[in-house]
Amino acid sequence: MSWTVLARQDGRLTVGAKSVKYLLALLVAVVMLGAYVYPLFGTEPITTARFSGFVVGWLATLLPLIGVLIGYNAVVSERESGALLLSLSLPHSRGDVILGKFLGRAGVLAAAIVVAMIGAGALVVYPFGELELPRSLAFVGLTVVFGMIWTGIGVASSLVVATKRRALVVAFGVFFLFVFAWETAADALETGLNSAGILDGELPGAVEFLVAMEPGAVYTRLVTSVDPGGSLEGAWYLGWDVSLVAFVCWATIPMGLAYLRFAGSDLP
Repeated sequence: MSWTVLARQDGRLTVGAKSVKYLLALLVAVVMLGAYVYPLFGTEPITTARFSGFVVGWLATLLPLIGVLIGYNAVVSERESGALLLSLSLPHSRGDVILGKFLGRAGVLAAAIVVAMIGAGALVVYPFGELELPRSLAFVGLTVVFGMIWTGIGVASSLVVATKRRALVVAFGVFFLFVFAWETAADALETGLNSAGILDGELPGAVEFLVAMEPGAVYTRLVTSVDPGGSLEGAWYLGWDVSLVAFVCWATIPMGLAYLRFAGSDLP
């Protein structure tokens, strides 16, 4: 199939870029560092499943950054250079190009995550830790999908604008909004409304639901649900089942909307 050829080609080009190598090395180093210090600072028992709760906060910040940086120039760089028109003159549809670009780049990030987790697992288990394979595999799978979500957001940024600079601005804007500003804005809103006497306690359920649907918060709740030392508390919409639905939506909707815009646009 056409998109598989494009995915392999783009994956090789992506992993060959020096900046991507640095980003992937940073990811592996952070995960390995977490695994190294976890037996020293984590609570007993030391297991690979409980390691997920120890490192999830680091990954919830780092993976979005790496994902958008890997994905933001996927299509727009070729659009600027004119190479995209050449690709589309071959037997490749716009859908083939987008799917190939996304899977090639997401595959590179997924491979780095798996390698990092294997090394981290070895550090956790040796010499006094314990391997809990099913929960650990669930954690790795969730982390791979989380990386794909943010790679998809980066690729989506590449589809909706015409220049690399704009794509970078859009990608970093989404990154900053969800990773840094989203929860801070919600806390500020709650404090302000309580101070003004409009609220007496927490935000309304609808607002809390909206805040809780941020990708990193969804990922964190899902990881907590597979961590033997974690527990999910709160309203029904903070449960693992609703979080799983939200996770699937984040993995599909941004790319889908961006594709619809790209499919209907005129290429220069």
